[in-house]
Amino acid sequence: MKTIALVGLAVLLGVTLLSGCETTRSITDSFSSSSSSVDENLFAQVPTDERAGVEKAEIILQIADEKSQLAEMKKQLTSLQETYAKYDKDAADELRKEAEVGVDLAKWEAIDKANLGDKDKNTDAIADLRAKQLKIEADRVKIEAKRDNVQRQINDLSNQIEEQNTRIINLEAEEKRK
Repeated sequence: MKTIALVGLAVLLGVTLLSGCETTRSITDSFSSSSSSVDENLFAQVPTDERAGVEKAEIILQIADEKSQLAEMKKQLTSLQETYAKYDKDAADELRKEAEVGVDLAKWEAIDKANLGDKDKNTDAIADLRAKQLKIEADRVKIEAKRDNVQRQINDLSNQIEEQNTRIINLEAEEKRK
């Protein structure tokens, strides 16, 4: 009986926490709402010479929006840089595998050239290693292509970030003039 009561209490508590009270929801909604509560018809009646504070506030809002966009761009740039680093590491690993196979291939070719071991076994081993080396090289080339594409995206986004910074600087200068 205690178990049922405890489970019931836990469910009730969970539902209460997930739903929240109406007051909490209305307060949260008012903060998260970005729509203006100003009557635009009334504001339109304000004389132009009395709107200086509004113009400055709108510029400050625009600056905040631009900085938010800039932060999102920087977040995307970081993600792209992490992807680039992963591809760079993968390409280096494939290059290492290719080199390791190259060493084994060179050894088998030296053995074969010195007429040591079984000729058929030597030829099969050399053929297998060449095929393996070509497959690894193809995989590495694909990885490098993906890495290069990410580098292009990084460059494009870096240019966009630079342009965004310039926009913000210009807006901040305009805000100071107001």
